[in-house]
Amino acid sequence: MKPDIVVKHQRRKTLALRATPKGLVALVPCGLSADGPRVRRFIETGLRKLDAKGFEDPGRLMTVDALRARVNVWAERIGVQVHRVQIRAMRNKWASCSTGGTLTLNADVLKLPPDLVDYVLCHDLLHLKIPDHGKGFRAMMGSYLTGWRKRELELAKWLTAHSADVSPLQ
Repeated sequence: MKPDIVVKHQRRKTLALRATPKGLVALVPCGLSADGPRVRRFIETGLRKLDAKGFEDPGRLMTVDALRARVNVWAERIGVQVHRVQIRAMRNKWASCSTGGTLTLNADVLKLPPDLVDYVLCHDLLHLKIPDHGKGFRAMMGSYLTGWRKRELELAKWLTAHSADVSPLQ
């Protein structure tokens, strides 16, 4: 099954492929045509990487209590304060974190394998220390979560393999 990919133009220098609960999004610099050869090659290469073997589905969801416990583990590890955790349907994100320490998690995170939950939590909780996705953020991701780039790809693979299981979000 080939997933639908939304192409979004942004003020950026590089191409990126991101997995959101809604599907895959290709982030493209404003100067490039969405259907140009460079963008098509980039997307095709990304999809080939995702065509690796699918995930084993353990057949059970993570509980809300287990997810909250993982949040506490990651907050302590990173050294940040989470004052509130809320779980709700989100359209385009796995999670978001306010500067006041409220972590909002997409309900579909409960369906992810534990190593991908850890990726989502580490990523968003690090934003309490570093608000952007620059070099410092990427370095910190690497120091807290070895193989985080691989997990980012695995999240996209999981989404592709389980697209029917993920809530259809308006």
